[in-house]
Amino acid sequence: MREVFCQRMAGNQRKKEQMMKWQLLLSVCLMLAFTGCLIAVQPVHKVEAKRITGLKQLNQVFSKSIKKGEMTITFSSSDSYTTYQIQKELQEAAISQNRMLTGNIRIARQTNGTGENQYQIELSKDALMKIKVLKSKNDAVKAAANALKYGKYKKKFYSDISYYEVFLRLLKQHPEYNYDTSVWKNSYGAYGYQRSRGLTKKQQIDKMETADRAAQTAVQKCVTSGMTDKQKAKAIHNYIIKNCEYELTKDAFTAYGALVGKAAVCQGYAAAFNLMAQKCGLQSMTVSGTARGGAHAWSYVKIGNKYRYVDCTWDDIGAIGKGVVHIYFNVTAQQMRIDHTWKEDDFPSSDIAYDKYFR
Repeated sequence: MREVFCQRMAGNQRKKEQMMKWQLLLSVCLMLAFTGCLIAVQPVHKVEAKRITGLKQLNQVFSKSIKKGEMTITFSSSDSYTTYQIQKELQEAAISQNRMLTGNIRIARQTNGTGENQYQIELSKDALMKIKVLKSKNDAVKAAANALKYGKYKKKFYSDISYYEVFLRLLKQHPEYNYDTSVWKNSYGAYGYQRSRGLTKKQQIDKMETADRAAQTAVQKCVTSGMTDKQKAKAIHNYIIKNCEYELTKDAFTAYGALVGKAAVCQGYAAAFNLMAQKCGLQSMTVSGTARGGAHAWSYVKIGNKYRYVDCTWDDIGAIGKGVVHIYFNVTAQQMRIDHTWKEDDFPSSDIAYDKYFR
């Protein structure tokens, strides 16, 4: 009997402990539920929408919001604006803040009982692209030259009148900074330079800087003080021909190939000529076209007060034992047209003056 009584007592104790556990669990659940109710009834702070009375004022609201970095823009108006109108004003406002609308946006509109329209614009994280607005052709030339000379390709540019062609033209005229570089342009009108995937930024800059130093050393060897422009141009012409072999190598299209690797094709010859010309005060640029049925590049240089053509590649006839000739040195456009063809509008003499931005 005593054993049965003890077993009953133990069982009652376990039941009592279980009951206490259930009561504790119930208390916790009630506390959590109560807390949840408190959170649910917390007042929502509504953003006061700016009232708009016209598109001009809407543009101003967008501009201020973009400047502040706001990703949600709200406004109200008695007018009903179309998606096109909102996107147009948003894009113009973005450009005024050196930004461009290129990513996703969400436009929501709700009309209340009085006919007032409530708008909410949600911008995605990638909605706005940073740009540099160019206001003139001269600004575009400076920007393009700076980007090429220092390999700064991260900047994206925009202008009401597109200067994409300016970027393209300078790249053709100055291959001394072209290491598989290309010009891009998106559907929104932004443009800029980009390097190929074959070279990292560090590799490209290293090659450009090495070529620049080689050009300086070469000029010190072949150009002396007191030389006329014609003598300087001739000295550069002769140096490149004597120190570079016409050969298709990995760097053949670059000044690095011609001045460091000592092997290049026509574009490399012309690129080396440009770099060396810069080091001794001559203004020069590269012309590209065709010659004898194939793609070709040569130099256009200001010699004294005259503009003349120089083709180092075709004057390099060392392979047939005659060394350096001057058949294509200091020749006029008329003489050059005998066997060279190019679009002169793409290489006007006035563009030679842009050389100053590369010094």
